Amino acid sequence: MLLASALASSAALAQAAASGQPGVIWLSSYFPPVNVPVEGKPGDGIADRITEYVVAHWPEARHQFVRANPTRIWHMLGQDASMCDTAALRTPEREKLAYFRAVFFSPPPQLIIRPEALEHVRLNELGQVDPAELMNNPELRGVIIKQRAYGPAVDQVLRQPGVHLNVEQLASPNYGAGTLKMLLLGRADYLIEYDITLAYAITQDAALARLKVLPLKGAENFVVTGFACPRTPWGLATIRRIDAILSTPEAAALIVRTELGALTPASVARYGAQIRESVRRASVADAERFR
Repeated sequence: MLLASALASSAALAQAAASGQPGVIWLSSYFPPVNVPVEGKPGDGIADRITEYVVAHWPEARHQFVRANPTRIWHMLGQDASMCDTAALRTPEREKLAYFRAVFFSPPPQLIIRPEALEHVRLNELGQVDPAELMNNPELRGVIIKQRAYGPAVDQVLRQPGVHLNVEQLASPNYGAGTLKMLLLGRADYLIEYDITLAYAITQDAALARLKVLPLKGAENFVVTGFACPRTPWGLATIRRIDAILSTPEAAALIVRTELGALTPASVARYGAQIRESVRRASVADAERFR
């Protein structure tokens, strides 16, 4: 996969240089339902739809598409090439390497649990589950994915030395989507996952709709994803153009409709108003936000 993405990116760069046209190479990984590339081009993922909107409103540029895994994408962004990630997770560390234009404001990872195990879970006054209490409960069996960040509230529990938690750590090449079926089979009681992953999985297997979603205490902040372009003069000009294209009422409505349509009804009810307001604020064009 690394070799294939390297060859594809090199070929794309060569074609862009030969054409003489200003161009952008759009990078994406396979992460349903965020990116679902088809033959290397944007497919039906939520980030794919926004990428297609940007491309359609930038007709004078030459657009090419390369699929790569996240590690390879960030390696390529560090090469000062004419490339942008279409669905980058925004973090302070990454902001040192790239300019970001926020697009999606997604609910943080949440507790997804078998309904039969709900009696063993205690909610606080806000209807939240304490991650430490959850993972120390001997009545429950959880699963998580190795070497994956779940946010500070969960990660600090997982890092506690000498503590025997009720979670099994699994290796997964596909962001853990397959672990949802473990709950249906009774092989585990709960996992911690993005609501958007469950919502997409339900479209593939309706039986997963019986699983319940609960928010976690300390995991209130949205996960912000969007376009990322290298911290170069080209990257700054490109991210400003992306921002201008997306800073319209039409684009904001598309973003809100796309994201809310990918969440479960429970998360739309809980987070919908906040998502709409976050997108509204991001849709006010501001060249000064890119520093």
